[in-house]
Parts: sequence; C-alpha cells; structure tokens
Amino acid sequence: MKGLILKDLYAMGSFYRNTLFSMIIVCACFGFSLGAEGVAAATAIMCATMIVSTFTLDERCGWPGFAAALPVSRKESVLAKYGVHVIYCFAGTFLGFAISIIVNMFAEEKLSLAELGICAVVSFAIAMLFGFVIIPIMFRFGAEKARFIMMAVIALPTIAVYLLADKVNLEGMELTDMEIKLMYADAVLGFLLIGLASCAISIKIYSKKEF
Repeated sequence: MKGLILKDLYAMGSFYRNTLFSMIIVCACFGFSLGAEGVAAATAIMCATMIVSTFTLDERCGWPGFAAALPVSRKESVLAKYGVHVIYCFAGTFLGFAISIIVNMFAEEKLSLAELGICAVVSFAIAMLFGFVIIPIMFRFGAEKARFIMMAVIALPTIAVYLLADKVNLEGMELTDMEIKLMYADAVLGFLLIGLASCAISIKIYSKKEF
C-alpha cells in the first residue's frame, strides 16, 4: 500500500505548483476579506480537492486495469487513496495555518494563536469530510462525472450552514463544561464513524468493478 501512496504523490508533481499558485492568488485577492480563519479553511479544502486529480490521472493512463493484474488487493488500493487524502489534508492544514498567521498579523481584529489552532483543526475536519463524501462517488461514477457532483458536495453544505446560522440564535445559550466535552466527544465519534462508513462503501463499490 505504501507504493500505491507514493505513486499518487509522485504522479501529482505538476499539480502541486498549480495548487500553490492558486493559493497565492486566493490569499492575495481575498485574504483580508476572508480573514485568517477563511484563508485556513480555503487552503485546506484546495489541497483536499487534489484527491480528485489522482483519480483523473489514473483513468487517463488506464491504471485501474493495470492494478487489477498486480498482486495488490482492491482493499489496499482503496485504503491507499484515503491515505493520500489524509496526507493532502495535513499538508493543506499546515499551509493554511502558516498563511493564516501571516494574514492575522495584518488583520484589524487579530485572533490568538489558540483560536488560529482551532480554525486549523476545524479546517482539517472539513477537508477530510469532503474526501469522505467524494471518494466513494469517484469510485462509483469516475473522476469526470464526480467533478460535477463535487460542486454540489461543496455548495449544498455551505448553503445549509448559512441558512442554519441565519435562523439559529445561539445568544444566551449556556453550556456546562460536561456538555461541551460531550459535544466534542460526539463530534469526534461522528467523524470517525463517517470515515469508516466511507471506507467500507468505497471498498464495496471498487470490489465489484470490472476492468
């Protein structure tokens, strides 16, 4: 499985420059309007979307058919994709955190380092969730069709959060320390369950494919 991960990381060589250039453009044009937290999230998600490009490259060079003849199980092939996605999310989160510190230095309302750290953790979770949703879709429909679905995957949750934030009033809501800890525990548990479910679905889909 290590070889499969390295294959994707090396094959994406030219995409790294393009993604880094896009990050620079986004930060230069929208850095102050997005704020430090917005830059952190945007950078993490941009890196997370590179997993889609790995599927595109695989399809163009006929890798799935070639991999079927190798002594590599389909489960390992699926888990390798998730491994690559984790690496991209970590890289995007680290870059986003570093860039958010720079943006925060010039912001009018500065955030503390702890707040920037929380933004980085949330950005990592969002980027990972993106992969949990899109990877099974790419295994099922292929990279080209999944690109259109990806737009909905990004747009619909954003609209939903915006509408909920507009209607839900959190002012005056007081939570005890125990309730806050339970919320954190529930969030972590839910995150892990979604990840495991995503892996299981992808393995099931890929195991039934014929090349």
